[in-house]
Amino acid sequence: MTEGDALRQEIYRLAAAAEADPETTSNLKALAVQLWANFDEFTVEDLEDILRDEWRTRGLPFNDNADM
Repeated sequence: MTEGDALRQEIYRLAAAAEADPETTSNLKALAVQLWANFDEFTVEDLEDILRDEWRTRGLPFNDNADM
């Protein structure tokens, strides 16, 4: 499994967890920083963009302006 495949699986897992609790608004910046700990070949900004795309595709609420 490549790093990209592992990242994709982890993002799908996070998105599925967010779908299970639709009342929760995800802080994508915090999720991106958490992912970066394991997928440091990507920038935090790249990870945040990938997360944002997945959340939008699924119609999930997210906080796009959160500070870290």
